[in-house]
This record gives sequence, C-alpha cells and structure tokens, in this order.
Amino acid sequence: MRTDQAPVISRLQYEAPAYAIDQVTLEFDLDPERTRVKSRMQVRRMPGAAPTAPLLLDGEDITLQSLLLDGKPYVYAQTDGGIRLDKLPETFALEIVTACSPRGNTRLSGLYMSGDAFFTQCEAEGFRRITYWPDRPDVMSRFTVVLRADKSIYPVLLSNGNLRSQRPLDDGRLEAVWEDPFPKPSYLFALVAARLVCREQRIRSRAGREHLLQVYVREGDLDKTDHAMQSLMASVAWDEQRFGLSLDLDRFMIVAVSDFNMGAMENKGLNIFNTKYVLANP
Repeated sequence: MRTDQAPVISRLQYEAPAYAIDQVTLEFDLDPERTRVKSRMQVRRMPGAAPTAPLLLDGEDITLQSLLLDGKPYVYAQTDGGIRLDKLPETFALEIVTACSPRGNTRLSGLYMSGDAFFTQCEAEGFRRITYWPDRPDVMSRFTVVLRADKSIYPVLLSNGNLRSQRPLDDGRLEAVWEDPFPKPSYLFALVAARLVCREQRIRSRAGREHLLQVYVREGDLDKTDHAMQSLMASVAWDEQRFGLSLDLDRFMIVAVSDFNMGAMENKGLNIFNTKYVLANP
C-alpha cells in the first residue's frame, strides 16, 4: 500500500517551461508484458529562457533503453522524478526509447491492461509512466502516434486525432497511424487497443465539412449505444449553435467498456467511459 503523499505545489511557485516540444512522434509496439515506446521530439528553447537552462523530463516505473540527441548518444543525469539534460543547443531532435509493463501496471495510471485490452489514463500525471516527458499542462505538442499490436487479439487500434493509415504487417500485427494536428497537453493523450465493435454516424458541420462519429463497445453491447450516439450528435450541434464551434478533427470517438477504472476520461477526440455512464437500452 502506498503511504507517500503528493507534494503540495503553490501557484506562487510556478515557473514557465524552459523548452517547448512542438512535435512528437510516438511509436508503440504493444505487448502485455513489455511494451516498447519510441518517442521522437522536436524541441526548442523558449524565448527568455537561459541558454544554460536544463530540460527536465518526468519518468516513473519505465525502463530507459536509449537516448539520442540529434542522432547521437547524450549524457543525462538522474533526478528524483526522472532525468535532466544539460548544455543543450537552442533547437534539437530528441529520441528516447523506453519499455513498460502494461499488465504489471496495477496503479492503472499511464498505459495498462484491463482484461484483454490496453487503455491509458494520463490525467493528471500518468503520461510520465509511458515515456520521459515534461509532464505538465503548459507543454502542448502536436502528436503523431504509431500503434502496432497482434491483429488477432487487438483488431481495433485507437488514438487521438485523425486516422492517417492502417495496414497489416508481415508478422501478423496491425499498424495504425494517428495524427492530431492541434497542440495538446500530455494528460489528454489516449490510446486503446482491444477487440471492439462500433456504431457509426456521419454528420456534416455548418461549414460543410463531413465528420465521423463512432461509439466503440465490446461485442454484446452494441444494441445499447443508440442513446450515446444521439447524445453525441446533440452535443456537437449545441457547440455549433451556442458557440459557433465545429469539430476540428475528422472524427470523434467514444469507447465504453465495463472495466474502465476512472469512470470517464475526456481525452482529445477519444473519450473513454465506463459503460454504466454511457450505455442504455430503453
């Protein structure tokens, strides 16, 4: 049982991040016992930050396998909650490869297994359990995500944003590439890999753009998804009517499963719910 308490952080202690990560590509080779994550980041020093400012990356319960800066090994220092990089150029490419155990993640924060499926829970500080990252809400990045998993077990691979490609691999795995062109903080990152079925509905925004709405559930729950779809359509229409805001992505997805631990998590474009809050069969 955990007895340590999270430190109290005052607003007066706030310091702006010294570095921005404009773009990141995450590659996941999903395996229940040992998942490999490759993170490739485009990093730049923020205006006003000192040239000697270090880059602080949070990391917890993950194994660091390699770290390259502009394609070359780089010396880093361990900290209490992650790693620190010093003597950095103004802009650079940073590649970090880590490994984690989703099945062994009993805290259900970060990337974990629930039953026969992969889920993430990154709010508030779970992303650091996936890869090394400045895990704070004022670091906002554009994410491209590559997911690979055994197609026979995980035929549905989801993440935030727009689906750019999906293809079978020669080794029996499935690969899906997702891209979110809009910056978001790490706590809104999500992925799901599972055997799911889907109810779909295409809608057209006031601007004339077509969007795909999807509600994913386990087989046997599909007949309980109509209310969720109607509610989603009404929510999208209300945002347009009340605020003049249309969906910015090609699709909006809801995943509802009975064993999701948080009840609800409103990730960007990929909401994950426990079924008791979403499904109904009047």
